[in-house]
Amino acid sequence: MEVRRARMTDLGKIVEYMLDYHPTSNMSDIPFDRQSVVKVVEYFVLNRSYQPLIAVDKEEEIRGLLFGSLEPYFFNRKRCYGTDLLFISKGAGPQLWRNFKDWAFNSGADRILVGVSSGDPRSNHLLEALGMTSTGGMYELRR
Repeated sequence: MEVRRARMTDLGKIVEYMLDYHPTSNMSDIPFDRQSVVKVVEYFVLNRSYQPLIAVDKEEEIRGLLFGSLEPYFFNRKRCYGTDLLFISKGAGPQLWRNFKDWAFNSGADRILVGVSSGDPRSNHLLEALGMTSTGGMYELRR
């Protein structure tokens, strides 16, 4: 398993990976709009201040995605934290996480803040096993 920064040549495979995941996600009731996904993936890949990570196996098949960024605190723009736009994995979660953590801390983050929106308890267990502490929860209200 290799974890690396996504490239524009990965765009099609990334979109297909996300499309395959979407029906099982907690947001499957929202239609998957390929054009929107392409714009977001392109933005992350082309912007060097973001960290779009992919995990690929020996056959270059994607096994996970973690798109990370550094964000300023709303009360102190001189400091920042690392967070994720998305974190989807089929067996590559620990490798993606470690790479993201190293990037965030080496880029100036003083902490990492992520939420779990999948509703899958394995996600919480993974983050705790990787050293994170639960400090709150995510709540949802649907229309």
